Amino acid sequence: MNKPIVVLGIGELGSVFSRAFLRNNYPVFPITRDTNIDEVKQSIDPEMILVCTAENDLQSALKSIPDEWKDRVAMMQNELLPRDWEDHQFINPTVISVWFEKKKGMDSKVLIPSPAFGPKAKILVESLQKIDISARELLSADSLLFELILKNLYILTTNISGLAIKPGASVKDLYDDHFDLMMEVMNDIIKIQSSLTGTKLIAEDFEKSLSEAFDGDPDHKCMGRSAPQRLQRALELATEFQIETPVLKKINNL
Repeated sequence: MNKPIVVLGIGELGSVFSRAFLRNNYPVFPITRDTNIDEVKQSIDPEMILVCTAENDLQSALKSIPDEWKDRVAMMQNELLPRDWEDHQFINPTVISVWFEKKKGMDSKVLIPSPAFGPKAKILVESLQKIDISARELLSADSLLFELILKNLYILTTNISGLAIKPGASVKDLYDDHFDLMMEVMNDIIKIQSSLTGTKLIAEDFEKSLSEAFDGDPDHKCMGRSAPQRLQRALELATEFQIETPVLKKINNL
């Protein structure tokens, strides 16, 4: 029998991954806010620990992982970048950029295949494929960084642009009717992502991949509930890194 997989955070996405692991013959051990991890680590030797917590809980969740498990951590989250896990002394963590949605009372909706990289990436990819969710394994850390930035650009550009256009607008509306605004927002976000990753990024390098993501679900709504918080977080990072983001500031003043 396969060793169990610990899923830290059993929300909508955590439940999808749990079902995928079970379908792939991996026992699943859920960890919630009420679970004593120190007790759990005494009783099981997991194959992997997948962190599926809410965005605001990510750092506390990563901090809670015992030293004995730091060589088998996997994680997924919106706005995720290497800086989010580098201070936790994980040994070669696995990361997946999730491109499927799961909302309460609805089946999962795939936009494009979800890329994963790291020693446990194969398990993630194979498990998701068992429940008909497309995923793919990446070959390098550089490819992972590109994919994480791509997902961040998609989320931040669509959400923040959505604050400036008609309520309920889709990503197709944004691309077809507000392309200039979209590119201006993306250029501001690119500058922030460059500072966060210490790399020189060019918006044009991501345009083709973003277009494919838009085509994957053209009716996807631009502005989610977290859009105002994402804008404020972006502005705070711009201030921290002394980056000029005129379009984000303009949208914030609407």
